[in-house]
Amino acid sequence: MKITTRFSPSPTGFLHIGGVRTALYSWLFARKYGGSFILRIEDTDIQRIKKDSVTDILFGLKYLGLSWDKGPIYQSDRLKIYQDIILFMLKKKIAYKCYCSQKRLEKLRKKQILNKKKPKYDKKCRNALFIFKKSNIPYVIRFKNPDKGFVTFKDMVRGNIRFSNEELDDLILQRSNGTPTYNFCVVVDDWKMNITHVIRGDDHINNTPRQINLLNALGAEIPMYAHASMILDPSRKKLSKRNNVMSLKSYIEEGFVPEAILNYIVRLGWSYKDKEIFSREEMISLFNLKSISKSPSILNYKKLLWLNHYYFNHLSLKEKYKYFSTYIKDKKIILDSKSDIRGLIKDFLCHYNTLKEFSISYSYFYEDINLSKVDNMHFYCSAMNVKILKFLHQNFSLLNVWNTKNILEEIQKSVLYFKIFFQDVAILLRIGISGKKNTPNISSIILYIGKDKLLFRINNFIEYIKYYLNK
Repeated sequence: MKITTRFSPSPTGFLHIGGVRTALYSWLFARKYGGSFILRIEDTDIQRIKKDSVTDILFGLKYLGLSWDKGPIYQSDRLKIYQDIILFMLKKKIAYKCYCSQKRLEKLRKKQILNKKKPKYDKKCRNALFIFKKSNIPYVIRFKNPDKGFVTFKDMVRGNIRFSNEELDDLILQRSNGTPTYNFCVVVDDWKMNITHVIRGDDHINNTPRQINLLNALGAEIPMYAHASMILDPSRKKLSKRNNVMSLKSYIEEGFVPEAILNYIVRLGWSYKDKEIFSREEMISLFNLKSISKSPSILNYKKLLWLNHYYFNHLSLKEKYKYFSTYIKDKKIILDSKSDIRGLIKDFLCHYNTLKEFSISYSYFYEDINLSKVDNMHFYCSAMNVKILKFLHQNFSLLNVWNTKNILEEIQKSVLYFKIFFQDVAILLRIGISGKKNTPNISSIILYIGKDKLLFRINNFIEYIKYYLNK
């Protein structure tokens, strides 16, 4: 038997961490056993579908490197398949048309709740014989769920689970507008796509007996099920697609690298001994469904920051540059080829937690600076500082070998020539080239920002001071 798993999100909102974990566990299980991983987009609920959601889902999976073997398959392209199977079920009398109005169903529901009964359809239309010559009465199509007995299945995470058929409803297969419902499409697709293992959140446990009964009625193979416990937000509430804080996109926009996100998510409900850091290869080889926890997992943002910081210190320079370049490109910022961004990343990225923090701290490497926005700028606007800056401009322009040793020597020359402190020259250079009073080692910043940009900004600083003094 070839292992086949699937990730089947509904594009009704952004891809959140719970969905990513389902995709990751399904992907890991398929990869571990040399199986197939299918991406299926469940988009039949037209009223709730959001156009940008599909783009968000595809982008997120690609960013994390969770490649699929088949898909994306859109349920909206398979409507004819569902319709044909529904007609078959009507013909075999394992499904029926229900003409009950919403008003009647709501009244029935309120009465059942009042009598402390579980709300469910009373099967009024199940065995009725309707004859309408010309009628526009809307109807839905329901599945004839077994009246008696139990549905039992062995969950690969939770063990044996049993439901009484008396507790289950006659599931709606087709809405009154003719579109098939979620549970029905899932069953048909799992059947037709030969899905062997369904890995998903435990919020779907109640759907499982209904889906198993449908599969049995269709004579289809029953897949193995594994239901992972829920992921809760820091306030211990269920994740919601409406809570943007929990979206994968928000983490990407903060500048978390794929390795950190995957390492973080795989541990939300799964563990291997006391191991904290997993490479992609280790995740595949060590992953197993039996080690998934039955208890809910709580999001821990500080842990994700720690992991991202770890990877900033352990990824290759090539990988870090690639991620930073992609991050800046998404922000529509063009890197200046005259600045040594690679050197900057090599020496300083390891001190930060996210690419966003890093990019903001060193924005002066790829964005123009506005000296007028520097606090207390008037303190630096003096004739003496113009002389110092001109001295530095001239000496740096004559510097042929551009390294930190020579850069420091040029700064020291200005210190000796004007008989001032090193920090007085350093802060002038910091303000002129970065617009900030505090930067890392000044010689490294000058080295990586490059000779051309340094001279250009020193000259701008000189012109700014002259303008200020002549006002």
